[in-house]
Amino acid sequence: MTPLQITLLVIFIVVSTLASYTSRVYSEFGKILSRDVQENLDAWEERIEPHLGLSREHAALCASVLQQLALGLVALEFSAILYFRPARLGTPAALEIAQAILAVILVVIFANQLIPSLLFNRTRGLWASRILWPVRILLWTVTPITVFIRFFFSIGALAEAPAGPEEEPSADVEALIEAGEEEGILEQSDSDLVRSAVEFGDKLVREVMTPRPEIFAVPEAITLERFLEILRQQNYSRVPVYNGSLDNITGLAFAHDLLQITDDEARTRTVATILHPASFVPETKRGYELLREMQREKQHMRVVIDEYGAVSGVVTIEDLLEQIVGNIRDEHETDAQIEEPQREPSGSWLVPGRTLRLMARSRELSRQSACRPHRRTGRNGRALRSRHDWRPRQRDCRPHSQGR
Repeated sequence: MTPLQITLLVIFIVVSTLASYTSRVYSEFGKILSRDVQENLDAWEERIEPHLGLSREHAALCASVLQQLALGLVALEFSAILYFRPARLGTPAALEIAQAILAVILVVIFANQLIPSLLFNRTRGLWASRILWPVRILLWTVTPITVFIRFFFSIGALAEAPAGPEEEPSADVEALIEAGEEEGILEQSDSDLVRSAVEFGDKLVREVMTPRPEIFAVPEAITLERFLEILRQQNYSRVPVYNGSLDNITGLAFAHDLLQITDDEARTRTVATILHPASFVPETKRGYELLREMQREKQHMRVVIDEYGAVSGVVTIEDLLEQIVGNIRDEHETDAQIEEPQREPSGSWLVPGRTLRLMARSRELSRQSACRPHRRTGRNGRALRSRHDWRPRQRDCRPHSQGR
């Protein structure tokens, strides 16, 4: 082999390895992975992906195409080495052809599979920032090819028959949970935890957040001394701070910052001097995505905004986790502070205003639609099946003596 052929072969193998690693990274997004592997994806998402100039779907397609092209070029280079050589060497012997085939197989094993897998599973991906520009140039090189591929994919999608109603995956999960309960594998508490985790995947931030009327916030102009007095009564560790109105939240104040403030400073300094930046999130974001972001960015509270940019609530990591494991009570929290209906000694009930609003909204929805399809049957479905040998499906509607 000539030096030029060796150089080209090494370049093609390196490109194949990088393309395989990139394709592997994009294929793992959205999966439940170990912490070490997740750090690899986080490093790519933070340090590489924002600078590629491509959407995630387009970048994944470019990496896949580049991987196949690089492998094809490696095979083509071996063919050129065999057949484009001086005439005095004659035609390649069977042994030489077998050696070339074996070399291509080894390239596939090591460059396309083994090395990318080792890099993905055994490193944290921090080295990926050093190859940002080579990866970007390589992906953009095959962009014209992917444009045609995506065009033909879109044409093929138009020719497909309309898809029928999809099977609800939660129904399959429910069946597995019930089978586990019947076999004694799962206890009731385990089953409830699994159901909560499955339901949490579909919940939006607006369903989890503390709504605007219940937000506890303070103006940034009050003194730290006054702020400390308020915290003694409210027992909050993080408090949103606003300027003028609640729609103009300027940051978050942490209670532990007050430990570093002397009494003399507290009388003169305002809350604005201890502010931390506030992060905002749309109320239409999925809860599990927000939980992952807050965990990665080490945040405990975010301000929720609606489609008009107005503040509609706040959400904490505790709010998100409670959707899975149930109510988490603080050490200092008493029964009187639990926002649940309380029965008085006289026999009457003390009901929080939030519960009354939910009940009013429920009655309003009942009047608007006597029967509307639901995505899950849950415990009611199991009760109907056990009593009436009927399990409700999507869009099922059965009459009842007091309604539908």
